[in-house]
Parts: sequence; structure tokens; C-alpha cells
Amino acid sequence: MSWEVQTMKSKISFFNAGLFRSTLRRFWPLWTIHFAGWLLFLPVLTLMNNLGPNKSTNFIFAICENAVFASSVVAFIMAILAAMAVFSFMYSSRSTGLIASLPVRREAIFGSAWLGGVFAVLASNLVIALLTFLFSLGATINTALAFKAAFTWLGVYSMQFILFYGIASLTAVMTGSIAVLPILYIIFNFLAVGMETIIRLDFSCLIWGMSNVSFDCVLDFLLPLVYMLENFTPVLKYNTPYAYDTYGLALQTSECISFTFDHWLPSAIYCVVGLVFSAAALMIFRRRRMESAGDVVAVRCMRPVFKYGVTVCSALCGGLLLYTVLFALFESRSASVFIMILSMIIFAFIGYFGAKMLLEKSFHVFRGSWVGFIVVCCLCAVFTLCCDLDVLGIGSYVPKVSSVKSLNVNYAGRIVDPSVIEDYIQLHKDIVSKKDRYENISYADSYEYVTFNYTLKDDRIISRAYRLPFDDENAARYYGLSNSVSILLERFSPSITADEEHCSQAILYIGDNQRIDLTPAQAIDFYRNALLPDIKAGHKVISRTNDDIIATMYITFEQEIDNSRYYDSQEIVVEITTGCTECISWIKDNLGIDIEEDTQYYD
Repeated sequence: MSWEVQTMKSKISFFNAGLFRSTLRRFWPLWTIHFAGWLLFLPVLTLMNNLGPNKSTNFIFAICENAVFASSVVAFIMAILAAMAVFSFMYSSRSTGLIASLPVRREAIFGSAWLGGVFAVLASNLVIALLTFLFSLGATINTALAFKAAFTWLGVYSMQFILFYGIASLTAVMTGSIAVLPILYIIFNFLAVGMETIIRLDFSCLIWGMSNVSFDCVLDFLLPLVYMLENFTPVLKYNTPYAYDTYGLALQTSECISFTFDHWLPSAIYCVVGLVFSAAALMIFRRRRMESAGDVVAVRCMRPVFKYGVTVCSALCGGLLLYTVLFALFESRSASVFIMILSMIIFAFIGYFGAKMLLEKSFHVFRGSWVGFIVVCCLCAVFTLCCDLDVLGIGSYVPKVSSVKSLNVNYAGRIVDPSVIEDYIQLHKDIVSKKDRYENISYADSYEYVTFNYTLKDDRIISRAYRLPFDDENAARYYGLSNSVSILLERFSPSITADEEHCSQAILYIGDNQRIDLTPAQAIDFYRNALLPDIKAGHKVISRTNDDIIATMYITFEQEIDNSRYYDSQEIVVEITTGCTECISWIKDNLGIDIEEDTQYYD
């Protein structure tokens, strides 16, 4: 390996021109592949569109929109590849010895390597953005808007890369093995949200009433890859609705009039965080022992963190997995708690001594001190018992009516009426007050599964789920509330206007083998003159047992979102029971089918 660098000491503490040029030269295939990929995706596709016979004025905006969406994934991957390349000298004894012998400060070694990766990516980004903008000028589009689209991608992708590159740089200096580096990188990115999810799942197993069906992850911003994919999407608006032909192909009857990206502040914050991580990586590199090449953890002070981190993660994740496998074998709650503790101890053992083997590069790790392992086992037992006893009052918590924005429950769906929410909250309190009666109901019992999914005004989600005896008074109350007229009217009143213009599909299923497609006019007539009268008359529209359901109607409503290419869609599902006399009469009068008497539609 050739390191053609200047042998004189750098006048700039954080930069050495020779090392910088060497970094760019040695890893040119990686930089070339990155450049070629974006070149084909943005400038080349834009040029091909402009040279084609059916050039689209909106093509540039569409591909830039997709490029912004995809940039987080590309930045995530490119960052670790760049870090593995520019910091590869730290993972070989020969390379580290050569670097250490150079009359160059540690700061200059790190800074030159780090800047080499940043410069190669950001410089290619700038070229790509300029070419995309220039090639887009061949189409009859707004020049300023085209410039904004191309350089929005440039800014967003560059800041995303700096974030992930900072994380990759930090993990790169913490390990002495290039094989371990991508693993640590992935763990670092997913650790916070992953641990929150695992702890919530542990809570759902140990705390009565906790539900893992739906919950909001409060630490989702600490998982930037997913957070960016979900939120960092530009908004395109068109002067007319974006129409499609009979083959599903877009008709170029619309022109993009606005290209907006509203997430510059979080992008900038992520970028700053990446720079902070890079600075931390520099500080660690200054004190990093060069002879640690080949070690799983190259920084001595981080070895206990690694050992106990692996142990705790193994105990929580592996313990949950083993508990889930064994759960069906135990019906009593006390036995379940014991099994959880045992499962966590088993995987704590695997994690603790597995980590020691990696750190010491030896299988002979069982003769040393067991104090750390014993402490972790005690903490696992305390954690499990505290969850089972609900020391923090998580399971007994019921939000106040004033703090609830909406409530989702079985049968009723989404509820926003405060008076109705208050009725459900009172029911929820009554259920919680009878914990001793309900908590030992097993899957083998005949029970009603009731859920309360609250969306609070601060957008937090609180989910609770309980198994109640099927013939229990609170189970009957839960079902009765769901069949009240006010709730049913709210449930079957879509936010999209229920008319023929917005009705995109309507399907009636009778029995198990008959499907009938309705026209929008028929669907709206059914909705207005059959379903709503049944609800207002107090007829049974929601079935508790499903035994009396004789037909099901699916009606889909759609509307365009602000002249964009996207549509908002809502579907109402009507389970027609034997008590829905108006719906049954409508089907008989309009479709000629007596679904109560005609047995040809049933298996």
C-alpha cells in the first residue's frame, strides 16, 4: 500500500495535503460508483426526458422528489462505506505502524482522512445538482423552480450524509476491526429506538393492561434513517389535478407550480449532530492506541460499556424471545414472572460471557470474577418484579378527558366526541379498579378483548388492552357504548364528502361466495337511504359475535390532496346483521336479492 504523503510536519494542525490527496486517489472506485449512480438517476434521466419525443415538463420535479426521498438510504449506506475506506488504516498493524511513524499530528491524520470522504461526496453532489439543473432547461418549465428542486436535493442529501458520516466516524475509531465496524454502525443507529421498543414489549408482557398493538415511539427522532424516510418528503403542487388515462399512465395536463421542502431545520440539526459526532471521534482518535488494531473495542474506557451493554441488550431481547416461546406453557401470572426472570438470566449469561470472549479473544473467561454477571441478574429480577407490581403505576394510568384528542376502540373505531370519550374513560377506570378480578384470565377462557387507544393532545399514544369474561357487565358496557347512535354516526361519517364524485369503489359481499360491484350512485343511495336510517333507528349495526352477519358492504371514498399526485382514501365497512332491516330492504328492492331468505348465496 502506497502512502505518498509529505514528510514535513503540517502547518495546519487538522489538515495534511498529502494524506488528503492519498485518500482521494486510493479510494477513487468508491467515489466513482457513487457519482455514477446519482449521475444516471438525476442528470441522465433528465436529459433523456428532454431529448425524447414526449418530454414532460414535470419530470425534473418527480425525479427530484424521489431523489430526496431516497437520499437518506443512500447517505446511510455511503457514509459507512466512506468511513470504512478512509479509516481503513486503523485496522491493520502494518498500516497503523506506518501512519504512526509519519511526522504528522494525530489531528491532521484524522482531519485529512475525514475531509477526504466529505469532499469526495459533497463535490460530486454539487456537480450532479448543477448538471440536473442545466439539463432541465431543455424543458418548458419554471427555471427558478427547477433550480430549487435540484439544489433542495443537494442540501438535504449533503446534510444527511454528514450526519451518518459523523456516526460512522465515531464508530470507526471505537473499534479495531473493519468487520465489526458496520455492525457497530447499525447498532448505534438503531439502538435507542430498538431498546425503547424492546422495553415496551417487556412492559406489555409484565404489566397488566399494557398493549403492544399500537404505541408511539417517543425516541423516533433518534432513528434518523426511518424518521427521514417518514417525514423528509417534498410537497409538489400542480395547477390542475394530476390525471391518469385508462392504462394508468399519467396525462401531462398538469404543471408543477410549487416545490416545497419544509424540513430544513431538523435537517440542519441532524447535520450539526453529525459534526459533533465527528468532533468526538477526533478526540477519541487522539488518545486511541494504534496497537489496538484487530480488537473489537479499541478504546479501553469503552470496554465496560460494551460488555455490560451487550449483556443488558441480550437479557432484554433474548429474554423476551424465550419468554414468548415458553409463555403458552404457563397460565399463572406468578409462573410467567418466574419464567421471564429465568429467561433474562439465561441470555444475560450468554451476553456477558460472549462479550468477554470477544474482548479477551479467548474462550477461557469463566474463571474470572462473576460479580458483574450477578449484578446484572439481580437488576433483571428487580426490573421484572417492579413491572409485575406496576411500581410506576403505568398499568393503572387512565388519561383525563381534557388531555385526550381522540380515542380508538374495538367496534366503534375513532371517537372525537368528548362526552363519548368520557363514557369510555369511566368504563376504563372501572376495569382498572377490578384488576384482581381480570388479570388472571387466560387465553383458554371465554373472554372479550377490549382495547383503549388514546391519542393525546400532545400527540402521544397510550394503548391499553384487557381480557374480560364474555358475560361480564363491563364487557357488555363496552359493546353497548360501541353500538350507540352517536358513535355509529361518527364512525360511518367519513371526513371525505360522501357523494358520487368522491365514491371510487363499492363492493357488496353476500355470504361466502357472492360479490356484487355497485355503481357510485347505488353506493351513495345505500349509504343515505339504508345505512344511516338503520343507525338512527337504533338497529344493530355492529355485531359482537359475528354470528348474525349476513352481508358486508365496502365503500371507498377518495379525494385529491391539494392538486398533488396523491389521494386521501377512506373506507367504511358495513357489517349487515339480521337487525339491519333498512339495509336488507334496500338490497331486496334495488338488487333483487332477499339475503334473509335466498339460500343460494350461502355455503
